[in-house]
Amino acid sequence: MQTTRRTALLACASALLPGIAAASDYPNAPVRFVVGFPPGGGTDGAARLVADKLGTELGQTVIVDNRAGAGGTIGAQSVARTAPDGYTLFFGTGAELVINPITRKTAPYDLLKDFVPITEIGGVTFLLVVPARTPANDVQGLVSVARGRSGGLHFSSFGVGSTNHLIGELFRSSTGINASHVPYKGSQPAMMALLAGEVDFSFETTAVALPQIRAGKLKALATPSPQRLKDLPNVPTLVEAGFGDLVAEGWMGVFAPAGTPAPIVQRLHQALGKVLRLQDVQDKLADRGVKVTGIGPQEYRTKLAAELQKWRHVVAEAGITLTD
Repeated sequence: MQTTRRTALLACASALLPGIAAASDYPNAPVRFVVGFPPGGGTDGAARLVADKLGTELGQTVIVDNRAGAGGTIGAQSVARTAPDGYTLFFGTGAELVINPITRKTAPYDLLKDFVPITEIGGVTFLLVVPARTPANDVQGLVSVARGRSGGLHFSSFGVGSTNHLIGELFRSSTGINASHVPYKGSQPAMMALLAGEVDFSFETTAVALPQIRAGKLKALATPSPQRLKDLPNVPTLVEAGFGDLVAEGWMGVFAPAGTPAPIVQRLHQALGKVLRLQDVQDKLADRGVKVTGIGPQEYRTKLAAELQKWRHVVAEAGITLTD
């Protein structure tokens, strides 16, 4: 019995040795953050900010590698297929890691099987906004407008299957209003359409909507975030507006390929935690509408599992399917 137990313990220790050995001198070469979008966007900007500080913390250069295309899935796929050694990571969002796969007939990857979550960088907040000339001044007012219009309302998004598309569908379902989705190729054209009155409302990121609200061109009716936003303390949450099941935010996080040794994952999480505690990093991310969270691998994995379940339900109910 003792011999069997000793053999089992030795086998476990032997299995851990490669990971421990790999982590002992990690990193000894540059690390890459793959971003699934072109340079200049919100995800890219946040990745570059974190990469710069992480490089100092790790003592190695952290390079941002933009691999755009297919709604971010090209970049994500490239990381899922790379060596799990901690040198190629994915700096991604819920759009390409959760929503894109569940809206395709053939998923390009499985978030919980093909990736290891390292650290959630933070939550991305959204606002329910309408043109300033809209008669509605609160959510119930917008619902009344929708019910009084024979053709219903129209809402814009960054594109079919985007985070704000699904939040819009969740809002439509929760309120029971007649609202048609109008997709655009990115945040800027979606915002221009809203300002021009081509659509009636949108769930826009706080960072993009706030300047237009301050300029008096848009009105913020509510936020789907669980708490009111610091910059708009008078704008209620949708829960406060009477829609208790309508809580939604985006997020950004760092992921490694499945099979990456646990000591390397922990080393990266610890380093990222130090970066995210820097006040200037928190301030600059806040300017981009990102609320720093810094949650670790296990807690993040639990959150992601819940996110997958929630958005699968919304996608199925709305009948959203992207072309493979």
